[in-house]
Amino acid sequence: MFRKVTYALYPNATQESALLDMKGSHQRLSNAALEQRISAWRRCGVSVKFADQCKDLTVLRAADPEFKALNAQSAQVTLKRVDLAMQAFFRRVKRGDTPGFPRFKSFDRFSGWGYKTHGDGWRLTPGEGFHHGRLRLSGIGNLRIRGKARLKGEPVTCEILHKAGRWYASVTLEVRPSRECGSGAAGMDWGVETFATLVHADGRVQEIPNPRWVNQAEGALAEAQRVMSRRKGPVGRKPSRRWLKAKAVATRIQRKTANRRLNFLHQESTKLVQALGLIATEILNVKAMTASARGTVEEPGKNVQRRAALNRGILDTAPAAFLSITKAKAEEAMAEWVDVPTKSVKPTQTCRKCGSQRKKTLDERVHVCGECGHTEKRDVNAGWVMLNWALWGHATGREPARQRGAA
Repeated sequence: MFRKVTYALYPNATQESALLDMKGSHQRLSNAALEQRISAWRRCGVSVKFADQCKDLTVLRAADPEFKALNAQSAQVTLKRVDLAMQAFFRRVKRGDTPGFPRFKSFDRFSGWGYKTHGDGWRLTPGEGFHHGRLRLSGIGNLRIRGKARLKGEPVTCEILHKAGRWYASVTLEVRPSRECGSGAAGMDWGVETFATLVHADGRVQEIPNPRWVNQAEGALAEAQRVMSRRKGPVGRKPSRRWLKAKAVATRIQRKTANRRLNFLHQESTKLVQALGLIATEILNVKAMTASARGTVEEPGKNVQRRAALNRGILDTAPAAFLSITKAKAEEAMAEWVDVPTKSVKPTQTCRKCGSQRKKTLDERVHVCGECGHTEKRDVNAGWVMLNWALWGHATGREPARQRGAA
């Protein structure tokens, strides 16, 4: 199996300058590749392919010293990213979705570049147990790295990322996982008021509180942004040093919040997999859940501010990332992961006692059945519905698992 490990890079001043120059070269190459595709289609009606641009890259490297200094395979990775972006655009057009044409990237919006073969342009020399070590990049030199991989493996690919003023290396390792799962079974209902509610097959109800990371950093971030607004920013002029310092403070707060959130997701997902052998949860459409309520000029939306606050709360919990991380760990540990179809099962609208369904608003936090009178917390009832649906064979077609204690 393939797993990623992210190392923080600690370049010296010379290496920092070289990394910035290399990032600029890859950014210009990416924009030039996109411009070539657009111009060829507009002028000649010709669709430029990835193979064509690889041939042009060979000519470009022979003529331009800037691009000759780049590793050839690394430059091809940049071209491949443009190709994948175009493929995704045409795929969305074909499906009738909002296309979202690939955009040109400014230096700040360009995340970084990649390498596709270990030993060609990069080489990882990890420390004992893949803890810290060195990373050698062609044209840069040996960089100190900090981080630790949970599993040892063979390096496969590498991506250099520049985020919030810091450098990272995301390395893909080919590993043999050895994670073990528990023996319990539970239905899990994600939420904002409570991060997750788990209903165990033995009747226990477990609630994971929502840390609300954005709220914790809200005051400090607002103050840092006020300082930025009072200083001279980059609108039509070169930003002042004082503005750049203020921006660094705000960026540091946002980076710390993101790191704390990711650490929380990994810790909670690990605990769940260690305790459970079956996890049932509903399929979430986060994009639809966090859609704006502003509407259009002709038909403006309602409760826009309230909806925006709810969307911030949803995104602060990172539900898609949490489910993705937990599912990957469950599969690695050979635990059973059951995706309960939300549209057909409707866990939050279904009574777990009699099966009747009734629509509820988000404000209704208690489930009260109009048919049988069953009353229970909304999230707990939804957890039971998902657990029963998984245990009683609807998900896999197997015989009812009465011995697991389905209610």
